[in-house]
Amino acid sequence: MGIMLKALVSIAAIASLASSVVLPANTKQLARRDACSSGLFANVLVIGASSGGDDFCESRIESSGEVIAGLEVWSDQNGIRGILITYSGGQAIMHGSQTGDTNKAITLAPGERVLAAALWGDGQGRKLGHIYLKTDKQEFDVGMGKPNNGYQINVGGGLLVGVTGATADYIARLAFLFLSPKVVSVSVSDMKIDSDPTGTSDNLEPSYLIRSTMGNPSGSNGSVSFTVTGSEKVTQSTTWEQSSTATFGGSISIEISGEIAGIGTKATTGFEWSFSDTSSQSTQISDEITLTQTAGPIVIAPGHGKACQIFAQKGNGNFAYTSTVTLNLDNGQSIQYQENGNLVSVQYSQVQASCDDANDPKDWSSTTNNPPAGVQIVGKGLVRRRPLPPLPIL
Repeated sequence: MGIMLKALVSIAAIASLASSVVLPANTKQLARRDACSSGLFANVLVIGASSGGDDFCESRIESSGEVIAGLEVWSDQNGIRGILITYSGGQAIMHGSQTGDTNKAITLAPGERVLAAALWGDGQGRKLGHIYLKTDKQEFDVGMGKPNNGYQINVGGGLLVGVTGATADYIARLAFLFLSPKVVSVSVSDMKIDSDPTGTSDNLEPSYLIRSTMGNPSGSNGSVSFTVTGSEKVTQSTTWEQSSTATFGGSISIEISGEIAGIGTKATTGFEWSFSDTSSQSTQISDEITLTQTAGPIVIAPGHGKACQIFAQKGNGNFAYTSTVTLNLDNGQSIQYQENGNLVSVQYSQVQASCDDANDPKDWSSTTNNPPAGVQIVGKGLVRRRPLPPLPIL
């Protein structure tokens, strides 16, 4: 059976920590010590002193799906002084000190895999001496001079998910935690909108395809009938934004079973948000549609006008939700946890048309002689000729 561990991840907390807030090493409650002894890790090899120092454990793969996104190391000629560990959620935690004459950092991109890793002690069994990582994109080599051939680390499926060890004046000992099986797919399900906007019209506003005013000159001897047409291509889109889809994206397949937003007609009048279930193999779906509508024929008596508009309601929605994320592993096991996200949606309603009186006294001949955009005259009366003045009496 899959491993079913659940913990709620706050999207607001992740956002507030996106600038890599550094927490001190004594914040050990953020990662339980038993999180570094999971049976899902490749063989763990601890290098350095066998005892002493303050233990630390940094691993959140089973509680929140976070992996290690970056390491920054301080060292001198005697060994590793400190290490800053950054999670994929943006939080960075420091162990040891930021001292020493050498400082190097590595940032691991989403989907980047470690191909090889090695660790060295200081040659005396007292502390960590040197670190080496090789990924499918870069190499990271930092620490004192290598006193021996070092120890090759089992990188499992290549996903670095944790670091454990102990600190004293230097990093007393350290081990990398690699997920032994590979993550083959990510499933997002049980999606629930936090504040359900169904039935509301928040963030809905008209998107006009055309607005035209047409009139019939007062000198016309009959009515004018016309139609007005508006047409425009638009793109509707839905994007599910959450940490796991970015962390495990790329070459790993993603399946989302959740809610998708739409705009429906209210039972009374107007428009409102509505939601329905959907399934997608992508974190974003979009489609191009053509909005089109024709109003008319509309009949205008001499000396009158009509202001017509054709429009759809456009919704720009951003809805927070909670979901269940399942990491499916190639050994048949799974990791499951709760995660927050945002549903970003751009949607359009059905097209509407309306025409209102525009009866300000004016000469409407310009609109009949040169119809405005979208207007087609389908019937037109004759313009009266002014009577000739009477002949003078001789």
